[in-house]
Amino acid sequence: MRAQSGVEMAVVVVDDGGSDGTTDALREMDLPGVRVLRHDRSKGVSAARNAGLAQVATRFTAFVDDDDLWAPTKTADQLAALQVTPGARWSCSGALHVDRALDVITYHAPPGSGRVDAELLRMNVIPGGGSGLLMETALAREVGGFDETISILADWDFNLRLGLASPVAAVDRPLVGYFVHSDSMFHDPLGVMRELGHLAEAHGQLSDGRAFAADRAWWYSSMWGMARALGDRRAAAQLARDALRTLPPGAVLHLLLGKVRGRLDRWRLPPTTRALPAGTGWLDGFRDAPEGGRPGAAV
Repeated sequence: MRAQSGVEMAVVVVDDGGSDGTTDALREMDLPGVRVLRHDRSKGVSAARNAGLAQVATRFTAFVDDDDLWAPTKTADQLAALQVTPGARWSCSGALHVDRALDVITYHAPPGSGRVDAELLRMNVIPGGGSGLLMETALAREVGGFDETISILADWDFNLRLGLASPVAAVDRPLVGYFVHSDSMFHDPLGVMRELGHLAEAHGQLSDGRAFAADRAWWYSSMWGMARALGDRRAAAQLARDALRTLPPGAVLHLLLGKVRGRLDRWRLPPTTRALPAGTGWLDGFRDAPEGGRPGAAV
């Protein structure tokens, strides 16, 4: 973050109950412009981000998880996009999904600039999780920060509230390295469906008559397939029972007729592709860094 070009950064680090010595190391370094907060026990990603947001005194805020990476121009590019996008108070960018060796798995492009609330009511179209965002600090606070009762779909919920409040300024360049690891929260299929229900309740009836419109049949089939792939028979059985109880008969029929395999393919990470967008060379600087500077490595 301190390597961001063309901008002045004030950094708030939130150590959410970690045991790797991050807080002590940073305090010993005594870096100018860096403030460190520590939770004695983990409160979760949403609470950690909100704790940092509460300390921000700058006009704009951006989040980055400790296992994700930013291109050196990310902040400047997003600020420039805000300048040329009428009414936009937040920005997103493209994201490279990378493994621990920083090999690129795939590129996720952002939506176009403008209103994205209709899309976000159906699916999370913003790449890079929380690490791909930049927004007016006032906007982040106006929409209530992150919902601390959820974690897996907290980014989607936050993006939706941002999208309902303002157009987005999108930068279709790979400005984020989003680390994909084996213990992803998406490996909790039952948790995903619980939080999907939470989003449906929270955004069930908007003032303009619209409502949260995620394809629950798609989600049930995908999470059922995920549970089967993980060997979690209990979760798979529970998801099947819940789908039969809550979905319309036609949707259940599609699930039972074997649509799962094709739909689950959307969740499987595609192989490393040669057709990557321009502008990925910034990852080389991280590849050359010591092992401790890599995603997923202990600090």
